[in-house]
Amino acid sequence: MKKLLLLALCLFAVHGLRAHDHIEVGIDPDVPGRLGLSGPGYQLALYVPKGEPFSFYLPQFPGGYYPAELTFSAEGDVLDFATGSLPKIELVSLTSGPEGAHFSFWEVGATTPTWTRPVGWAAADGDRPSIVVYEDGTGYGHIHGRAFTVDKPGLYQVVFRAVDNASARTASLPKNVTFEALLTPQLSIKIQNGDAKLAFTSRLNLTYDLQVSTNLQTWTNVEAHRFVDGTGGVIELSDPLAGRLRVFYRLVEYY
Repeated sequence: MKKLLLLALCLFAVHGLRAHDHIEVGIDPDVPGRLGLSGPGYQLALYVPKGEPFSFYLPQFPGGYYPAELTFSAEGDVLDFATGSLPKIELVSLTSGPEGAHFSFWEVGATTPTWTRPVGWAAADGDRPSIVVYEDGTGYGHIHGRAFTVDKPGLYQVVFRAVDNASARTASLPKNVTFEALLTPQLSIKIQNGDAKLAFTSRLNLTYDLQVSTNLQTWTNVEAHRFVDGTGGVIELSDPLAGRLRVFYRLVEYY
């Protein structure tokens, strides 16, 4: 008698369609001689397994981290454009986060972190990691294909500031950004009336695709369960098993 091999993976990846946020660098509206920063103070980071695709802008990202595609820009959209300035972003401190965790930056095309600092770190003379914001000598633009990552689930308090490579303006006030790395949810499975019954606790404002494989190498979407909106509660999914002796399931989580 043949037995059906059925496996549900507790595996959640960030889908390639996920959005990313911008923090703009420009003229501080209160002090024209100072740079300013304007943008969100919160970033959600979802775990990407090793070898899984991350996003259109980071196809080379190797996985194994919780990434966020936060982008700094200098384009005059929210703050007045800082003409004559060449802004870059400095890491000021990692105020808090899980014990033993690290915060990293990945430059365009990087397959390993460009720089990494541990939680509890603070800038000092000779140790001020930074990234250039602008695309050309005018100080204008932004650069896609970068990422910030953390390596443990939890809340991280990260402080940035904008400084001027051209010395036309003084450094901005510090900006605190919270990075929240979410622990992978649990996925349960059972066989009932010839169907695979899967259940998981979803997260509000996130979206899910159910995927299936017979070899753990090639995955395809279960069309009946694509673009499932998270509710914050338990979601149950069903997939017929007829004609299959081995099948694996996983969920892709994105926003």
